[in-house]
Amino acid sequence: MDLEERRSGTEKSLIGVRTAANPCIFSAKGRIELQKLSNVVISSENVVESQRLSNACNVLDRMPERISFSTLEFDCSECMEEVELGIGERRCFADINTPDDCLGGCCVDGVPDLCSSASNVIDRHHATIFLSFCSGEGCLELGKICHGLVIKNGLCGDKFVCTSLVNMYAKCSVMEDAVMVYQQMPYSDIASRNCLISGYASNGLFNKAFGFFIESGNLGIWPNHYSYSIMLTACGNLLAIQEGKQFHAQLVKTQYLSKTAVANALLTMYSKCGMMKEAETLFQNISQKSLVSWSAIMSGLFQHKSSEKALSQFYLMRDNGIEPNEHTFTIALASCGSMKHLDCGRALHCQVIKSGMVSSVFVGTTVIDMYAELGEMGYAETQLQEMGGMASNVSWNALVAGFVRNKKTKAALEAFHNMVKDDTACDEFTYSVTLTAWSLLPSLATCKQIHSRIVKANFGANLHVGSSLVEAYAKCGNLKDAKQVFHKLSMPDVVLWNSMIKAHSQYGHPKKSMSLFTKMIKEKIKPNSSTFLAILSACSHAGLVQEGQEFFEYMVREYNIPPEETHYSCMVDLLGRSGQLEKALDFVNNLPIKPTAPVWRPLLAACRCHGNLQLAELVGKHILALDPKDATVYVTLSNMYAEVGRHFDAERQRVNGAGGGYKGTGMQLD
Repeated sequence: MDLEERRSGTEKSLIGVRTAANPCIFSAKGRIELQKLSNVVISSENVVESQRLSNACNVLDRMPERISFSTLEFDCSECMEEVELGIGERRCFADINTPDDCLGGCCVDGVPDLCSSASNVIDRHHATIFLSFCSGEGCLELGKICHGLVIKNGLCGDKFVCTSLVNMYAKCSVMEDAVMVYQQMPYSDIASRNCLISGYASNGLFNKAFGFFIESGNLGIWPNHYSYSIMLTACGNLLAIQEGKQFHAQLVKTQYLSKTAVANALLTMYSKCGMMKEAETLFQNISQKSLVSWSAIMSGLFQHKSSEKALSQFYLMRDNGIEPNEHTFTIALASCGSMKHLDCGRALHCQVIKSGMVSSVFVGTTVIDMYAELGEMGYAETQLQEMGGMASNVSWNALVAGFVRNKKTKAALEAFHNMVKDDTACDEFTYSVTLTAWSLLPSLATCKQIHSRIVKANFGANLHVGSSLVEAYAKCGNLKDAKQVFHKLSMPDVVLWNSMIKAHSQYGHPKKSMSLFTKMIKEKIKPNSSTFLAILSACSHAGLVQEGQEFFEYMVREYNIPPEETHYSCMVDLLGRSGQLEKALDFVNNLPIKPTAPVWRPLLAACRCHGNLQLAELVGKHILALDPKDATVYVTLSNMYAEVGRHFDAERQRVNGAGGGYKGTGMQLD
């Protein structure tokens, strides 16, 4: 499996995994220890067992210390606060941190508490606060209990409480219950409708979100700026640029674009859709740029291969008095890695250390990945060691992948063994990248050992791991086991199909490769650039010129896949191997791009194979003009000169090749 096709595994979310023992998982930025939540809620598993919050109150009474915690410490990167949905004023839980408050079983200033073990009385104010917390942390069971108290206390007709309930169910991905509560409301407003629109969008029901938004206008419930923010987010996720532009026009007309949060949502949409020119223009026109604004433009620039611009925006942000957070630091560090700028990367590393963020999982892992990109694996190892217990499996994965990327296979395998000794949980990316390393040092016995570990860890059905296993077995010369792995996986993706096509190509079975390609199309798996590269390579090695040309044309015509340097090189090899040297030369001369040395080299090899010295001199001239230190040119020409008795020219080629550069040959460069 191609390592680059799976590198995204190092960028996966570091949020905890939802389990039966821990149904209430905190968001990445809102994650806190259970003790910090003691003013609001005790472990949801205790609540689920008893189905009564009064038991949670008993747990609270036994806790040695209570820590005030504000909901404002949750995710501050959201476009809007819940107050803008009309749910009610957001309040700090630090304001209710005594035993006589919300969870204490008494009253606060004569107002019944949220969960009185004696009366189970709840009022509007505490209900909205508690439902807001459940929404933010996705605690569905607690939200349902609160819903029961709302019904018992006759608050079902209160629009603020009902809107909070709709929002809670939508945020917990239970859209059926959200719709049910909404339909039972005595009347609806834009706040409650925004909750449903947001719920539909965040749960991938974009058509319903769009339909509900349009329906609001038809009912005379006019959208507010939060409505537009939701829809812009949906457009960005769908890459629906035309609809996004229409919303942009409406924002200009309604003058909502002056709100920074709306401008941020529009900026993010343009960035996701790859329209960076529009995004940069919009960013310049935002009068009050927030940290979210800077993060959005930096992220967009980096994702669209403008690392230098992204890094410039990072420094401009600091010049404007806005201190970076973990997200902006990771973008800046990744930009340095992409630019291969070691000095800048080291400077940023120092800033991260000074800010105290270097040991965090997100930033620390990005530092490892940056040094790996720069080829400085010693620094990458040091960073992992300094992270200590904070290093996660993603951090280890970045180190192992870095060694593989820098072709330090033995070091990669040693890092994997150290990861296992450290009792760090291995995930699918760990095994995928480790198999990539083993495939570079083909060992069938070791491959089988890793396979057994994968089966034991229940990753045998994972497509990422499966494609790596197929490639590893193929490189170890065991096509039989590669086939078995492939056939045991249900619904293989394009990467897995590519691995099988490539494996049969490597073992001289071009017809089987083409058969797999045909079957892949029938399974409605869309081929990508790597698929056609494997097919073209199979045709080249089998001398199937016509079939190869048809596949090349099919790639461009049917799938609109632009050929890359590797595809052009493969086509030159296809024509050259079959002896069609003049056609190969014409193909290179008529390319839509300037031919590179890798495109010319297969033609030089073909000239050597078919003994065409005159053309070899011409091709050698082009290669040396692009890469004067290419030793293969000197060796090939020297051998060809010797074969025709031109020993003086052959000796000159050897001398020039030993000298490391072009000094004069039996051919002219102009």
